[in-house]
Amino acid sequence: MKTITRISFVLACMIPLAACRKEGNKEETKTEATPELPAAVQELVDEDTPILPLKKGDAWVYKVKVEVPHGITSEGSAAVELEDKMERIYLGKMKIGDKEPEVDVFEVTKASAPVERELVEIYDDRILMRGSLIPSAGDDGIQWFGSPVLFVFAGMRPGQETAKLSVEEGTRQRGIQVVARENVTVPAGEFPAIRLLMTGNDGEFMLRKTIWFSPRTGIVKEEKTRYAGDKLLFRETTELLKTTVGGQ
Repeated sequence: MKTITRISFVLACMIPLAACRKEGNKEETKTEATPELPAAVQELVDEDTPILPLKKGDAWVYKVKVEVPHGITSEGSAAVELEDKMERIYLGKMKIGDKEPEVDVFEVTKASAPVERELVEIYDDRILMRGSLIPSAGDDGIQWFGSPVLFVFAGMRPGQETAKLSVEEGTRQRGIQVVARENVTVPAGEFPAIRLLMTGNDGEFMLRKTIWFSPRTGIVKEEKTRYAGDKLLFRETTELLKTTVGGQ
């Protein structure tokens, strides 16, 4: 198993249902009161909770559109536009290794890619990323975060950040911030969503990914682009067609 240990991330004061505490005096920590949230923020937290109610077998089906500009696949090549379908199924809680904790596992299937499993921890008020694995690749296909990385939490508001992630000597980096809370329309309908912007790099390639996460439903839309310098390599748009979560 490939364990990613070089991780830096910011969680302090980001989960509104927990107090921000300092290491040290246990007695002070034990008696410290959780700060009371402003009424408007508490109402938002209540609306978002539970962040993602699930049962084993819940599924999301998406349509996927991939656009590749001209000249990318080969010199002078025409632009390419492809359509695909993606399905995400909740498999339940599993242990990935003897020494790792139990995690929530989603299986993602696409005609154009190997089956992948997303590894997360889901709580009533937040979702933490733990890694991913590609079953067909064996141990080489496993990426495990030694420390969980915050993805979303109840009551998120524009301007907040959730995580900064740096692995493999800084050659791969990610940052996530909240851009807006807004309604988004996809083929499955209209959803209240948290719009997250993930930016980062894989070596010399730059990544920009916008995620619309709807509390109590999950990811309803994604837009991903990858660049080499200022040159666009591809754009991928994923939109929800249907889901079993929340009675959709």
